[in-house]
Amino acid sequence: MRREILVHVEFEEKKVAILADGRLEEYYVERKSDRQLVGSIFKGRVSSIVPGIGAAFVNLGLEKNGFLYVSDVVGEETLEGEETEDLENGAPPHGSSGREARGGPRPQIQEILKKDQEVLVQVVKEPFGTKGPRLTCQISLAGRFVVFMPKHPHIGISKRIDDRKERERIREIIRGAALPKGGGLIVRTAAWGCEAKVLERDIRFLIHQWRMIQRRTTLRKAPAIVHEEYGLVLRIVRDVLTESFDRLTISDREEYRRVDRFMRAAVPNLRSKLFLYSGGIPLFAAHGVQKEIEKIYESRATLKSGGHIVIEQTEALVAIDVNTGKFTGTRNLEETAYRTNCEAAREIARQIRLRDLGGIIIIDFIDMERPEHRRTVLKILEDALRRDRAKTSVISLSQLGLVEMTRQRMRKSLESASTQICPYCHGKGVVKSRETIAIEALQKLSGFLKAQRGEHAEVAASPDVVEVLNRDNRKLVRMLEAETHSRVSLVGDPHLHLEEVRIKRILDRRKRLW
Repeated sequence: MRREILVHVEFEEKKVAILADGRLEEYYVERKSDRQLVGSIFKGRVSSIVPGIGAAFVNLGLEKNGFLYVSDVVGEETLEGEETEDLENGAPPHGSSGREARGGPRPQIQEILKKDQEVLVQVVKEPFGTKGPRLTCQISLAGRFVVFMPKHPHIGISKRIDDRKERERIREIIRGAALPKGGGLIVRTAAWGCEAKVLERDIRFLIHQWRMIQRRTTLRKAPAIVHEEYGLVLRIVRDVLTESFDRLTISDREEYRRVDRFMRAAVPNLRSKLFLYSGGIPLFAAHGVQKEIEKIYESRATLKSGGHIVIEQTEALVAIDVNTGKFTGTRNLEETAYRTNCEAAREIARQIRLRDLGGIIIIDFIDMERPEHRRTVLKILEDALRRDRAKTSVISLSQLGLVEMTRQRMRKSLESASTQICPYCHGKGVVKSRETIAIEALQKLSGFLKAQRGEHAEVAASPDVVEVLNRDNRKLVRMLEAETHSRVSLVGDPHLHLEEVRIKRILDRRKRLW
């Protein structure tokens, strides 16, 4: 499989496309005006304590206060995308059971933090909707091969490194590392096959980074940022680029030089994969992925068989519906549903990554009668999701064809980050029909004329609504005129919203509609 990373920089916007055999697999966008918060570390000040929800709000010097749960003060969080195992006893390092065994029940938030107290916190989730960024006191600094945790003396290895000899080799390297007192490490999946000197250099760099953060924390007054996470492109180089990729192509010379400097220090063995694009047409268009990118913003994704999936995002959850569409199959309904669902399961996993969907996701597969078909579709979905770097959890497929799953939401989805509430429908996605508005206009007009008998009224509405009134409701308007001894003028105003109707009294009695 040929794998490639494309980086296109234009008009203060950076776009990253990850391709597998020429097909778009992941897509990310970063604008200069968008500040990436996840991973950044702040010296904050507690603005309020809320015992009822076991949390505190922390002033970071941003538009919204951060949100700090008691579990994120005294507990630990597993690194994004890395399930680890303790080096000493093989047990998972995190979880409430381990904490309770060590120190009993978790203390209350008001016992740990006080109002106006200064705290060093790290952002683990971007602001979403009305919510501010989620924070943790358990600081972690991610390198390419390891994650350094200055306040948590745990050492673990990613479970994805499942070769026994390789795990033992890494154990020996890590045990010889000179870590600061109270510090720990998590070895990332990318460390598989990494030379000892490269691993040690990564550890030394992170320890140096932590000392610089400590120095800034001492010198700066809260609230203040003391460490800013890398931008999109350098994060991709650090976290995604591996030997399995054939090329990293960048369209901007300045960005190319910046990445080259970073790679010299962090991954010198991969510099041969870095290329500067100098073609005459845009990079994404040259690789045939621009049209695929445009489709990400559509709610419907088509399947090769002729079926399709529909993706709808709400604040509460993401709903995905599978339909056979034009695909009618060759045997029977069960076989058609099964084949469509199998294809859809793979495409759904891809679309979830492409759109960076997170939180609760409900998938409505086409109903299948045979249990073995349901099991197969579920396995296909789970296998396809294993390629996802974000944590996912899938619940079994029900007899109704419903799958409940969750995906770690670290930031806004691509749609949320790139779109805004429609100013016309105000986010509803629909507006009332012109026929409905016409009837409502008549009802409003009837009340107005009965209160203002013998007057001349002007009804201003969207031209579409006025067209319906003239075409379908003309007799009703005349009846209202006769009943109230009034006159009515209908005016089509293209500047009015479809649902807006204005009625006013006209002093000029000579003006007639009919």
